Parts: sequence; C-alpha cells; structure tokens
Amino acid sequence: MQVLKQLPFVKLLVPTIIGISCVIIYPQLGSYSIFLLVSSLLLFVFFTLNRSKLLFIKLKTLSIFLIFLSFGGLLSHYKNPRNHNQNLENAGLNGVYLIRITEIPQIKLKTIKIQANVLGRIIGKNKILKADELALFYFDKQIQLPKPGDELIVKCNFKPIPEPENPYQFNYKRFLKWQGIYYQTFVKNPENVISTKVNSATFFQLISYKGSQYLKQLFIANIHDSTALGVTESLIFGYKEDIPKDLVESYSRTGTLHVLAVSGLHVAIVFLMLANFLWFLDRWRYGVWLKTVIVLVCIWVYCILTGMAPSIIRAGLMISLVLVGKALNRNANIFNTIAVSAFFILCINPFWLLNVGFQLSFAAVIGIVYLQEYLIPLWTPPNWLLRQVWNILIISICAQIATFPLSLFYFNQFPNYFLLSNLIIIPLTSIVIYTGIGMVIFSKIPFLLLTFSWLTEHFVKMTNYLVVTIEKFPFSFIDGMKINFIQLILLYICIGFTAFWYINTSRKGIINALLCLVLILSVHCFDTIKSQAKRNIVIFNIPNQNALLVSDGKRSVLISDNTLQAKEMFYIRGWLIHNRLWPLYQSYSFKNIDKYHIEILEMDLSLKRGLLFFKGTTFNLSSKNLGKFTHKYSYILPKYFDWNGKYDDNMRDSVLIGQEKTKRLQKKVKKFLSNYHNYVIYDVQDLGFILFNINN
Repeated sequence: MQVLKQLPFVKLLVPTIIGISCVIIYPQLGSYSIFLLVSSLLLFVFFTLNRSKLLFIKLKTLSIFLIFLSFGGLLSHYKNPRNHNQNLENAGLNGVYLIRITEIPQIKLKTIKIQANVLGRIIGKNKILKADELALFYFDKQIQLPKPGDELIVKCNFKPIPEPENPYQFNYKRFLKWQGIYYQTFVKNPENVISTKVNSATFFQLISYKGSQYLKQLFIANIHDSTALGVTESLIFGYKEDIPKDLVESYSRTGTLHVLAVSGLHVAIVFLMLANFLWFLDRWRYGVWLKTVIVLVCIWVYCILTGMAPSIIRAGLMISLVLVGKALNRNANIFNTIAVSAFFILCINPFWLLNVGFQLSFAAVIGIVYLQEYLIPLWTPPNWLLRQVWNILIISICAQIATFPLSLFYFNQFPNYFLLSNLIIIPLTSIVIYTGIGMVIFSKIPFLLLTFSWLTEHFVKMTNYLVVTIEKFPFSFIDGMKINFIQLILLYICIGFTAFWYINTSRKGIINALLCLVLILSVHCFDTIKSQAKRNIVIFNIPNQNALLVSDGKRSVLISDNTLQAKEMFYIRGWLIHNRLWPLYQSYSFKNIDKYHIEILEMDLSLKRGLLFFKGTTFNLSSKNLGKFTHKYSYILPKYFDWNGKYDDNMRDSVLIGQEKTKRLQKKVKKFLSNYHNYVIYDVQDLGFILFNINN
C-alpha cells in the first residue's frame, strides 16, 4: 500500500486502460460511459462529504476508480469517427469533396499516398454537407505534390478499406481502423483535383514539414549511397520510405529494428548530447533553469520534426517531467512519470493503446527501469570502456526480457544474437545520429559539412554491412514461433514471478514461474494437437500468381506457378504459422505438373501426371485431363475456365474452381459450389481464398 501511495498516476492509468479496452472490445458500451461518469462523480461528491465512516472512505476510492474507467470508455467512444454524425457514411461516398491534408505525403512507386481530413461533400454552388473524418487518398504522380494543411477539392469515389485477401494475413483494415480511417480512394485523373490555394496548417505542422523537407534535401545532396541515404533519413528524422525492404528484414531478424524507428533511444541520445554540450550552465546561479528550458525546447522541436509518434511523445514527456522535477529539486518516482506520459498519450488518442510501437516502447522502458538496478551489480567492470559495454548489454537484456513476448505474439520471430547485434549497432547508430546532427548544424560550412557527410555515410554503410553479416550467422533467428493471447499473458506472469524470485530469493516465485511455464507448454500442446487433426486444401489469392497448399496437419506442400519470393510468401506465411506448419515441407510448380511422379507416404499424398491424390480424394491440377472421367475427383483449374460452357455429366459430382482474381468469378465459384459439394466441406469468402476441410 505504501508503494501505491507513491504512484498516484498508476492508480489512475489502470482504470483508464480498462475503460478504453472495454469499449474497444464492446463498442456498444461507449454510449453508456457518460451515464457511468456522471453517476461516479455524484458518488465521489457524496462520499467526500461523508468521510466519517470507514466504509465511505473505501467507497470513495471505488468511485475514483469508476470515474477514470468511465472516462477511458467515453474517450474511446468520442474519438471513434463512427460515433459522429459528421462522417463519410452520412455525407455520401461518391461526389466532390473538400479535404485538408493532415500529414506529409508519401511518394510510392506508382502513386502519392496522402492522409487527409474530409471536411465535407460539396452539393451545390455554395453548399457543403459537413463531414469530419480521416481517409486515405492515392493520387497519380502527375498531380502536383500538396503540403500538410493544403485544402483541395477532389472528385472521387470512396471505398471501404479491403479485408485481408488471405487467412491470417496482416489485417491492414484493422490497423487503419484504430487510426480512425475506414475509407480510401484512388484519384487517377489530375483534372479531378483542384487546389483552393488555402493552407490551414498549424504552426507545428509547418515546422515538421519544412524541417523534414530541408533535412531530406540536405541528406540527398550529400549522401550518395542510396541504401545509406534511406537508413540515415530513418535514423535522424524518421523517414522510412527509402529503406529497401530486405534491409528492414535484416534489422528485424537481428533484433535491431528499433534503431530505425525514431524512438526513446534517439530522444535520449539527443538529450545526452545537449546535456553534455551545455554542462557549463550548471555553474551559473540560474543556469539550471536556462539549461532546462533550452533542452526542453530542442527536445520538443526534435519530436515535432520526427512526426510525434507514441514512442517519441512518451520519451519527450518523460524527459520533460524528469528535467522539471530536477530543476525543482524533486525526485519523482520514475514509474509514476511513465504512467503520466502514458495517460497523456492515451488522452490524445486512446486507440494508441493497440499500437504495437506504443506497447513495445512502454514494455521496454518499464523493463529497463525495473530490472537494470538488479542486474548492473552482477559485475563491476574495471575500466570506463568495459562499463559502457556492460551498460549496453544490461539495457539490451532488460529490454529484450520485457518485449520478447510481444515480439513473439506480433512478429513470430526471435533474434538469437540480439546481445551481439545491439552491442555493435547501438554505438554505431549513436555515432550516426551525432554526425547527422553535425551535418545539420554545420550545413553552411562546406568543409565541415563534407567531413560530417563522409563520416555519416561510411558509418551507416558499416552498420548495414554488420547487420546483414550477423543475419547470415547460423541460427541467427528463430522464425515461425506462434503464441496466442493466453500464452502472452502467461509469459508476462512467468517473467514477473521469475523477477520476484531473483530479487527476493523467494521459493514461491520460482514455483509459480514454473507453473506458468507448464501452462504455456500445455496450451502449446493443445493447439498443436488441434492443428494436426485438420486436413486442409487452401487456394491463396496472390497477385499474378496461383498457389495451392495441401496440408495433413503436420506437413504442408505448396504448388504454385513460380517459386514464391518473400513478397509472395507474405500472403501465406500467416496461415502456415497459425497452423504451426512453418516452414514449408515441399514446394512444386504448376508449370511441370504433368511431368511429376511424386509420392509423400507420410502425408498419404501423391502427384502423378497432373492428378493429386490426397487422403482418398483426387484433384485434377492439369487442364489436359479435363473431360476424362475419373471416379470421385475434383478439378482445380489454375488458369481461367469458361464458366459459360456446358459441363459434362461426369462432372456432376465434382467441384470445379477457377482462380481468376475477379469478384465476378468469385460469385460464380460460390454459386457453383452451392450445387456441387458432395465430397468436400467448403468455406468460400469474398476475401479471395478458398479453404477446404477434408472429412476423414
């Protein structure tokens, strides 16, 4: 209880998070939040005025809990654009709209991606049907690049963000939903976009845009290696569009992806640089306050330049609170400071609670703050260099302990050499940030600019080389690990009990931790047994590619037009991991389907002359066999099939499936399967994939 008294904001944050979560899971509860809030406030007033009884004091605490629980629910309800009258559904999804650009446009390979606020639909010469909702716009590159704050008149047709095309694929629709974005539109004709010559950007938007554009031009002019340029832009001001995807994957697999996303680490480096540079101000009478003001201004300018992501806001708030506390000679509890920053971030946008970066950021900082003081004393390095190495290792260990359950839950992989990679990459990226800032400070002095540019480029190239090298080490990462939400919670409980055992040398801690571990393994065994009982045939919807996967629950065989590259495997990876079938057992091509003579006895599967025999069911994978009668088989045609043609009577007890990626064909697939489904149980969705569960 004494500890909780030192953490007042933690006591307020917990019910707020519960309230936000409840309304996110059950949106209908949001409309009742206002009634609960008013009732709780009245109870709080009543119990405050009647403090004579111990029961009323306890009930007062309960009323405070309910106030912030209902506050979190009301916040989620209010921030959801679906609950406002002025939204796109009410304004109409087709017409001419007035929009305001809210973020810096992103230049893609073929289009310009823009996030904008739809202000209303123009329905007459001087009439506008008001709206207030964010949407995604994809403009043709011929359109003049707009700036944040620009107001445009756009003729377009809004469409809902599509569902994922394949089972367990990354749900981009849900990702955008938590940012308040439900619709997108593609504007190909430049004549459908008219500038109003009005710019209503805020002061902070102008700083962010002009600053990022200046930095981008500066780095483009002075860093010549394209890969080094992309990484430098990401490290200094958070622009990630120029980094090759394979390099991003390398950083992810080595456990150093966090350095590419401007986060608390970057803010801390900038803070330390400023604090060390202004050391002389500590000698003056009011130097501490002057130093505090200068550092705070610089930190928040940096936060604005880098886009104000949740991790950036968290770091900025925490450093600000600590600095102000020190200036006032007050040492605030660090966990209370973390709670304050989380509370204010959620007040800005409660749906950031679901943001993976938000969760990883707070988990990492809590792990570092809590565990570091207990692990640092394990060894006392004899010199300064070893102390720095030891500090980096301990910080990496603490952060990894706190974040690896989330990493497994969201990304299904674990970097085995994270200690080595972070020990090398964190110092190098710190140097890059220093030299990059040096480029900005001395951009008007050619000799110094050239020097800092050369250092920045070569340090980045060295960093990239080392990351790729570490990724190629044997067993550099574990891929395809799946844990569900229950296992995620159990993992954190297990970590908590293990920490309790280590800190307090309590036998109960280690017993409870082992019990949690047994439960985690039990859930894993249950899921594995359940997955292995399934027999599946899945047709995946991959652009310009046909892919059929056969699984007996333990192994999987993929048949596709071509060998699938990483970008194509993205479409099926989620399904394989969910069913604990990653990596693939075998892979074959449709092109040589008539020449294969393959038997996989352990799967009861064979592939002969274009016919696939699996668990007593036969599928024709070759159009050459069409029309030949085979008893009880199904056709799966990888190429377009003429649905208007006449079917032979021999096919009446069979299933024909065409894989053309059109809604028209998908509807015909549904219609046809509804008449001919004698030998399979099917599940066809408009998402573009077809899944069969074979009856044993």
